[in-house]
Amino acid sequence: MLAGCGGQEKAKNTGVATDAAPSDAKPLQVALLTPGDINDAGWNQLAYEGLQAVEKEFGAKTAHQVTKNTADHQAALRDFGDQKFDLVLCHGYEYGDRVLPLAPQFTDTKFVVVGGNVKKAPNVATLVPKLEEATYLLGMAAGGMSKNGVIGCIGGMKLPVITSTFLAFEQGAKAVNPKVQVKTVYLNSFDDQNAGKEAAKSLIAQKCDFIFHNADQAGKGMFDAAKEAKSVLVFGSNRDQNSVAPGICLGSAVIEMPRAFVAVAKSVKDGTFKPEFVELNIANGNIGVHWNAALQSKIPAPLMKKISEAQAKIKSGTLKIKRNV
Repeated sequence: MLAGCGGQEKAKNTGVATDAAPSDAKPLQVALLTPGDINDAGWNQLAYEGLQAVEKEFGAKTAHQVTKNTADHQAALRDFGDQKFDLVLCHGYEYGDRVLPLAPQFTDTKFVVVGGNVKKAPNVATLVPKLEEATYLLGMAAGGMSKNGVIGCIGGMKLPVITSTFLAFEQGAKAVNPKVQVKTVYLNSFDDQNAGKEAAKSLIAQKCDFIFHNADQAGKGMFDAAKEAKSVLVFGSNRDQNSVAPGICLGSAVIEMPRAFVAVAKSVKDGTFKPEFVELNIANGNIGVHWNAALQSKIPAPLMKKISEAQAKIKSGTLKIKRNV
């Protein structure tokens, strides 16, 4: 969920107060930092859609900045603090270490870090998407449907937040097919789409007939390779990516980030914000699998029944999917 090296884009306002707000009322001011470009159809675009949802819901004044280099993080955070934004959404665990030293200097600003496990501070909260619950279910589909008994994963970088989703994917696959083999490739980049394509081609050559990615922009390469091969089905991650390749994307493990961002923005607006650790999961409606309606019929009914039963158990807490971070 990190991005590779690159430049820094200048912050820009992306919204203004709507007519719904009283003319003498100060609009909620919400800023977003992402570690990559918002055209990745995944992690970063998901965050931007969350920001747009906040703007629409509250008539908020919003701003967004891309910080691909970790050296740019503190300057961007300080800039939004100096501008007295009410809420700064930091979309990636890598922002955590930079937020904590600065947060005490901007006590009127609330900071929310997505991912990781940020230590508590009076004006800092953490949202942790437990995407593993959804990738487990995708793994069940892959393991139960694979004709070759070989499935694959493509990660941007070998980081705990990435490997954890792959471990859950493998556990789900082996829950229905203990003999299935899982092959994993890491790209050392979240931006190199060509590397993602070559990795997918390599996995296909090794007889993988289902592939899941967690590689942001680079993951687009997986879709390209699978389209050309016409012999594999793939899964999207973080955002609903079924429309990226509607003919081959069986489903996506999705974080309902717009829903989560609106909830935290409401707490800031209402004065009920708490500096707490909040898990986003299937039980609270913030994690889910979006199946591709055009392809879902490919999943055998008995297998779909097992997947639905597993999802119900996850929701009730009787089946716990470990987050290895």
